[in-house]
Amino acid sequence: MTPFTVDILIPIWNRPVETRNCLVTLMETTPSARLILIDNGSDRETERLLEEFSEILGERALFLKTSANQGFVRAVNRSLAQVEAPYAVVMQNTTLVTRGWLEPMVELADSRPDAGIIVPRLELEDGQGRRPKAAPPAGPVTEVSHGSFAASMVRRELVERQGGFDEELDGGPWCLRDYSRRAFRNGFLTLALDGAVVTYAEEVPLGSVARREETVRRSAETCRARWGREDAFCIYFPKDAEPEAVHGKLDVILRGARMGQCFTLILHPGLHKSLMETGHAPLHSNIALAPLPRFFATGEIRKIIGKLASVRGDTVTVAGVDGLSIPGVEGARSFSWLADEIRRRHESLYRPESP
Repeated sequence: MTPFTVDILIPIWNRPVETRNCLVTLMETTPSARLILIDNGSDRETERLLEEFSEILGERALFLKTSANQGFVRAVNRSLAQVEAPYAVVMQNTTLVTRGWLEPMVELADSRPDAGIIVPRLELEDGQGRRPKAAPPAGPVTEVSHGSFAASMVRRELVERQGGFDEELDGGPWCLRDYSRRAFRNGFLTLALDGAVVTYAEEVPLGSVARREETVRRSAETCRARWGREDAFCIYFPKDAEPEAVHGKLDVILRGARMGQCFTLILHPGLHKSLMETGHAPLHSNIALAPLPRFFATGEIRKIIGKLASVRGDTVTVAGVDGLSIPGVEGARSFSWLADEIRRRHESLYRPESP
């Protein structure tokens, strides 16, 4: 049995300065983890650097090499096949961690068997190359649409169930979305934990702009074919809506958010306060709350809906209580209609894979 709680997977293609900084912070802060270093066809300077670190780390390192750059996602999948610990962290070599960054994620995963993917608190680096400062080790947990290749922890059980990432997709947001949708289909959630800061730098794009744009377009089409459109809904709950009834409807909305659909909930002050006090917000990065003022609410409702429509013209307005209309708005759908749409999507696209 492996003595390590976590295997940290780092595909590396050149960038020796950033790679050294990344590995140094990991050595200093993460003694309970094994590093799986994948030399993805780097030049000799970076190769020597990795050999030196592997020698220093001893049994805390597994060094893999390829003769040419096979791409980030393919390198990740190759290293996932070598994971022996209960959890694996996928990380770029431009990422910097601080003390206490990993333990809260492990604790969360240990306490939540449904936590398949966990994302730490990620911040884009400031360009000065400074290490992130330590932050409180734990904070609020929120569901999110997908993980990040800057740093994400994946449960080995999930990898054993559904395999690695789709190498035919973009190696970015659509690839990550696809993996989280597959995880949800298999009974696992994607969570973000606000705690110690992990910083990262934007990756340098490779290849021509036209080719990258075509890859993204094709990846988006593939994901829509697999998982459906990422529809947008605006739901209005009336002033006298019972909080308990709304809490029950949030389960339906949350299921839709987990499938990539986006929701804006228009709430009167009392209901908004109730949701905040009872821990029903924030629930998911795909669910936004839009509280109304105590006075002149009708004008604000039209303003919110208009702003959403200007961003996404296909946003569907929904009355949160069947049989009641939205003040100043015509043609709203009923919540029963929305619930049926979400149920049909789940039944048609999210049946669990066979073990």
